[in-house]
Amino acid sequence: MSLEVEPQRPAGRRWAKTEETRRQLLDASREVFAEKGYAVASVSDVVARADSSVGSVYHHFGGKEQLYLALWEEYVDRLASAAAASVAKARKSGVEAPLEQFEAGALAYLDAVWEDRELLPVFYAGDGPPGFEVMRRRRNIEWIRRNLQVLGLGGSDEDQLLGAILTALIGEAARMTAACETKRQARKVARHAIALAQRLLDGEVAGGALPASE
Repeated sequence: MSLEVEPQRPAGRRWAKTEETRRQLLDASREVFAEKGYAVASVSDVVARADSSVGSVYHHFGGKEQLYLALWEEYVDRLASAAAASVAKARKSGVEAPLEQFEAGALAYLDAVWEDRELLPVFYAGDGPPGFEVMRRRRNIEWIRRNLQVLGLGGSDEDQLLGAILTALIGEAARMTAACETKRQARKVARHAIALAQRLLDGEVAGGALPASE
């Protein structure tokens, strides 16, 4: 029996290996969920695609549900970062008009949606894990809050309603964008959505003025 002590891996290398394994599992789950959907996909499908082990999934994520939610969080954070960075860039360049800032953020958001277009159906097919719809609604409320801030809208019922409508408008544009075959088509959808937002903010709906609040 050898009394030699096995050399320990430096902490940095262990961390890098952990991140590499997590990345492989997330990338594999992205493909599997896109192909099969959450309900049909299994942990075995993911580990086979990642050339990993079932134990790795449970060690790094805890199971299929947590893996799905980790992929979701990464996805929405990526979209939010793209929008926030575009708004910040517009402000830094001297853009002060709220609608122009909103446009910059919305276009960047929709561009990011198109780049990750195979993922949108994964999270909007209605077969996510229990409680996922609640998470999505909470995230939507956060998007409404952010849009209200960018547009300089207040907390009145009218402003809250307008913020919710504009957020829903961009959400529907995202679904159409994800279905586009080319980025040019996707950008056309985005521009149309921005034009509709402009009409709403100008107090117009289908060419007519919005009714005055009582």
